Amino acid sequence: MEIKDTIKKLQKEAEYFLKHSKLIVNGIEILPKEIEVYYFKEGEFEDKSVHRNELQKNNKNHFYVHRWGLSKNDKYKGGNYPGLDLVISDNDNEYYSYLIRSAVINNSQYPYIGPNNVLNKIKGSCKFSDYKDLEDNSSIDVVPNNITSEVIFSSRINISEYAEEFRCIKLRAVLCDDSFYDSKYPAKEYLIKSFLSEKKKQENMTKDQMLKYAENVFGYKPHKIIQELFQ
Repeated sequence: MEIKDTIKKLQKEAEYFLKHSKLIVNGIEILPKEIEVYYFKEGEFEDKSVHRNELQKNNKNHFYVHRWGLSKNDKYKGGNYPGLDLVISDNDNEYYSYLIRSAVINNSQYPYIGPNNVLNKIKGSCKFSDYKDLEDNSSIDVVPNNITSEVIFSSRINISEYAEEFRCIKLRAVLCDDSFYDSKYPAKEYLIKSFLSEKKKQENMTKDQMLKYAENVFGYKPHKIIQELFQ
């Protein structure tokens, strides 16, 4: 499978996950709103931004908290660095997980935004004593959900230069429901510009439609973004 075909497959799976899934973790409901896809398969899709920790493969529907090394026994990252991945991989041939960047947790009015914020809110809400407790003792059920809102994609945030050609691929997925419009997501303007650029390429929206869409997102008319798209 070519890299571009793998990217389309990963995007399709991420979109389905955001629109049709929610997590029940030890009785607490978690609705992911923004995720980043991390996938590595030797010889086929060697994205070096993937940690390739052993917990990211053949560990489906378990959590992985970010570490400095490749072993499950390596130290967790400190400070604001740790994030929380839901592992998707069900085999030993690929590392595959979703970094949960934003989520509504326990029916919160607005999503918790930022990987470290999400990680620690889940840990606290589910009453885990530490990160190891969260990884080892989470009872995670991925249950059906149904959201009709659109999912848009852009490149992932703060990706290492070592990722090379994978650095700019669009594997950040955001669910554009009401909470998206009301919340201050990072790189929101870039996200919308990337989305509208794709719509322009596909000729799915007129200039006026794009301006109206962007105005609904930001609450003002972002003429500069539209002008850049139509230069």
